[in-house]
Amino acid sequence: MKKIIDYAIIGTISLIFCSSECKIGYHRIAVYNKAEHYINILLSEGYPIFPDTLIPTLNYGSYSYVPFSPIKPGLAGYFGKISTTYKDFIQSCGSDTIIIFIFHTDTLAKYTWDEVREGYKILKRYDVSWQEMAALDGEIQYPPTEVEKRIRQYPPYGSE
Repeated sequence: MKKIIDYAIIGTISLIFCSSECKIGYHRIAVYNKAEHYINILLSEGYPIFPDTLIPTLNYGSYSYVPFSPIKPGLAGYFGKISTTYKDFIQSCGSDTIIIFIFHTDTLAKYTWDEVREGYKILKRYDVSWQEMAALDGEIQYPPTEVEKRIRQYPPYGSE
């Protein structure tokens, strides 16, 4: 019983002195498909590291990249990690900016991965800082809306 009381006291003190910045929780990045076709997404989790914006090879050391399963129009794809903040989430990937690649599902079916890489056959690339991700509460849309227009992206916002 004494241990339970001790843990309760420690927990209460931690909550009192802990700001919202130190909450450990599950932070996720959601990419919503607002297009009229299927999309696939790929998140740079350590390679490439921003400002390198090349599409990664499928194998990098012991890590294999696979574009996220196709996302139907109107649905979202999610990436998540246990972290204290979006800053920790994104910096655990090697930079203060994370790269999100958006591909048309038909493109991935038509071309080899090498052709996709060499021709930079993407619909969109978002270069999102942890500050931007926190402001968006981890939610990105494709195609981008007015909300995402300040995020670094290629092709640039409005040129589609």
